[in-house]
Amino acid sequence: MAKKVDHEQRKREIAEKAIRLFSQVGYDNVSLIMIAAAARISRTVLYRYFCSKREVMDAAIVMVTDGVEKRCTKIMASRMKNTEKLEGICHTVVDEMFKNKEFLVAVFDFVVGMARSGVEMGPNIARFTAGTRTALKRLIEYAIGNGELPKILVVDRISDALYAQFESCAMRIVIGTEKDSRAAKVRFSDIIRAISIWK
Repeated sequence: MAKKVDHEQRKREIAEKAIRLFSQVGYDNVSLIMIAAAARISRTVLYRYFCSKREVMDAAIVMVTDGVEKRCTKIMASRMKNTEKLEGICHTVVDEMFKNKEFLVAVFDFVVGMARSGVEMGPNIARFTAGTRTALKRLIEYAIGNGELPKILVVDRISDALYAQFESCAMRIVIGTEKDSRAAKVRFSDIIRAISIWK
């Protein structure tokens, strides 16, 4: 009797192997043959799951961002104050970035390569990060509405500032100037504390 294959698990395994390759040798230097070899499958089997290298990258991005969004959804559903939820989500995203350093390196390489070839990556990045951005905005709105944050704050500006801090943190992780999550978490906590007392 043939062994039953868990196709979703197989897709995740292929995406994980591809991310390691992308981070080690660069997205442009990786071929589908290399991905198949790293995943220990034939090229024919690989084509059952992915038709292009870009599809593999997109699947890896979805895999990581879905994991982050699931953790953030649990925080959103908790009974904590909104500012505590906001801090929890920021800390969760930081933890996930450190846990997925290879992924960040691969994504940065991919985005830079696409930009070099004239591809506008803003819409794609916005699509993959929409869940986290929405959670930040919603929590800031709720916190302003119930008096945890001052009414003078502009929701879009504060959520953009927090998101820019994520981008800065990701860059620091990729280039190696951020060694662990503690300093990054302190920065987020300081920002949230500062906007909480802003008059």
